[in-house]
Amino acid sequence: MDQPHIEPPQGGKGEEQETRERILAAASQLMAKKGYKGATTRKISELAGVNEVTIFRHFKNKETILEELLKGILNIRQQLENHLHGEFSELREMLRRYAHGYYDMLVERKEVLMICMIEADNHPEVIKLFSSLPVTAVEVLCNKLQEFQDQGHLPKKDSFTAALMFVSTFFYAFMAKHRVNLALDLDEEQLVENACDILINGITDKRN
Repeated sequence: MDQPHIEPPQGGKGEEQETRERILAAASQLMAKKGYKGATTRKISELAGVNEVTIFRHFKNKETILEELLKGILNIRQQLENHLHGEFSELREMLRRYAHGYYDMLVERKEVLMICMIEADNHPEVIKLFSSLPVTAVEVLCNKLQEFQDQGHLPKKDSFTAALMFVSTFFYAFMAKHRVNLALDLDEEQLVENACDILINGITDKRN
């Protein structure tokens, strides 16, 4: 079947960028609910308020849209490290800031993360993208805890396991709320405080 004739982009750069972002937002919303196959270009165009020709003017095909949506998962290390920049008067202050930053990052990407889970079987490569976010979050926090240890502010303990447990707490809370609609007994702030208590008590315990 012949490809439709695509007119070159019209209007200013700002207008074209706004249209592109509307298309991506509509595709993200639909794919998170209906999966890749269910989010047809017709449905994307209707939700974005554009025609299908406009979609193909900005993106080669629907797979290109998916690839564009998934790119954002990869660019997280610097954002996570930014939450750990600066001087912290105590470990709890650093952990609080990191916990809120990481959880907010998950919520900001929730639609794309849902797409990853839905499409893991059909697009095996996306599971690597999905897992890269928590794995990177553990690595960044582990490095910071080791830095505290090297400076003599923390005893030498297993910083990797401590970081893994801390990050997993918020990943589970995110999945429970946004994937399976499970109501937790704790609100986000209580969860942060409790997770901080458990990590600090565990890593500063002088036994063994």
